[in-house]
Amino acid sequence: MNMAFLSSFRSGQETIYPESLRQHLSVFPLLAEVGDAAMKRLLAEANWFGLPGGAVLKRDGDNDSALFLVVTGSLGVFVDGRQVAHVPPGETVGEMSLLSRERHTAQLVALRDSELLRISPEGFDALIARHPRVMLSMMRVLVRRLHDTTRSPHDASRPKTFAIVPLQDGLGHEPIAHRLAGTLVDMGSKAAVLDAAAGEQSAEWFNTFEAAHDVVFYRGDAPDTSWTKHCLRQADRIFFLARSDIPLPAGPLPAVKENVCGLPVLLLLHPGGGDRELPEHFALQSGEFQSHHHVRAGRSDDIRRLARFIAGRAVGLVLGGGGARGFAHIGVVKALTEAGVPFDFLGGASMGAIIAAGLAAEWSVEEITERMRSAFVTSNPISDYTLPLIALVRGKKVSALLRKDFGEMRIEELAKPFFCVSSDLTSGRIHVHRNGPVWRTLRASVALPGILPPVTHHGHLLVDGGVMNNLPVDVMRERNVGPLIASDVTGEVDLSVRDSRYGERPVWSLLWQRMRGTPSIVSILMRSGTVGSEAQRRLVREQADYLFEPPLPDLGLRDWKMFDRAVAEGYAHAQVVIEKHGVPLTDVWSEGPAVSMPHPGELAAG
Repeated sequence: MNMAFLSSFRSGQETIYPESLRQHLSVFPLLAEVGDAAMKRLLAEANWFGLPGGAVLKRDGDNDSALFLVVTGSLGVFVDGRQVAHVPPGETVGEMSLLSRERHTAQLVALRDSELLRISPEGFDALIARHPRVMLSMMRVLVRRLHDTTRSPHDASRPKTFAIVPLQDGLGHEPIAHRLAGTLVDMGSKAAVLDAAAGEQSAEWFNTFEAAHDVVFYRGDAPDTSWTKHCLRQADRIFFLARSDIPLPAGPLPAVKENVCGLPVLLLLHPGGGDRELPEHFALQSGEFQSHHHVRAGRSDDIRRLARFIAGRAVGLVLGGGGARGFAHIGVVKALTEAGVPFDFLGGASMGAIIAAGLAAEWSVEEITERMRSAFVTSNPISDYTLPLIALVRGKKVSALLRKDFGEMRIEELAKPFFCVSSDLTSGRIHVHRNGPVWRTLRASVALPGILPPVTHHGHLLVDGGVMNNLPVDVMRERNVGPLIASDVTGEVDLSVRDSRYGERPVWSLLWQRMRGTPSIVSILMRSGTVGSEAQRRLVREQADYLFEPPLPDLGLRDWKMFDRAVAEGYAHAQVVIEKHGVPLTDVWSEGPAVSMPHPGELAAG
């Protein structure tokens, strides 16, 4: 590790530090009013050391109750595995333990190669005895840090540096880092790329370079070089780069700062442009990668989408369940598409999951419309009735239609990130599908209990996602991708009856009345499978940045023939909402700074 000031030497009992270090420290707020003589005394008592990126600062021995001043690099403050604060150069950490003399509870981790100055409790007491304003400066830093953490808890973990490291030989000159940086510059960010030519620079130089940019890409040159290892130490997030037509290395991945960066993301290059097949040894399911992105040759939209993910401005779209009412999602999607809104991350439950999967497969609005019309209007998939030992229908028609549309494509092969949810009756928990055959995961997400047979998964019974979470906004929010749009078509379906004893009357009486004004078993089961928990529904709705709620009066869950009306009403509702707020929605995630978003309640009121 090439440190900036590590040219000090010891003469007798005194450590001689270079003049450059004293000048560097004198501009820090904590020491700005400390004179040269006091600075020399402080340095004589302090201990100066380097901490590689990803290393944990042990808090025992001399480090117990000590104060640490970050000279270069940066530290992250972690509590229960979550980063709660970021300590940049010029600021201190360890103040709470120093002042209270109580045992520390937070973990300190170097976010990149860092230089630290350790000040003992005795040295700090001597410093503030001569310079009381040092304590005031430190209190100001603490108050600001607490204020920032309380006001914007997600900013502490917003990544700034990204390592792009090849897993296969021959990718060291792949220009994806420069393409991403150029796209981010077009979006209004200050982005830059560093490669092996910067390998001899000092920690202070890297610190200054990062401070001058919003995003910095560290481009590795080969899988296991000293520069690549430096890239991994400097990164807040790590992207591994691989070609889809070459097997991935079968051995372990290069060591990463998992305590800081989390699991790495895989960028899959597709030289053929349209091929989305996965390479051999792809290990998303084994937990080696957090996620992956397909980058196809000649597809600039893949780069733009990835750039939005990096900038925290990727658009998440969540579509809820609702039977035939879910056709309104198509109208909402059409209006958003016409407004220029891209869909970067798709998710949904039940009927919404099918439409979201189509968008993830890059179906156009017209293609989704025709496929859904063919599946649910031209032919009724819920009509293969059977002896109701498990469910009212066999479910083979639904499975056949899903396989017809999606074939054997897996979620991992979809052009855009996608998930759907089902309800695990065995464990009583929501099940999030992020991999596996698309048709089968959708079959689980639409398995209305009592109507369609459950789908088995490792011995568990999975049914419609709407039973437990009909609008999985919270699942999308966990990824913290950026603006989140949700479309909820649940509404208030008319299941009211005037006859309070209709369920107690004999069968012949119901048949005589032709079930007039009384919900059938199918209607009751469909409503039960899509309404979800009202408390859960309120909770997830509040997490959406934009919420669309097409009113859909007099449109029931089984009104498949009212397809065109549902689409039209969803489209009209979305147009009104978009036009009402004046500022085009695209301003949030296209070029230029992000704009403030209306509260979901305000948007829904439109």
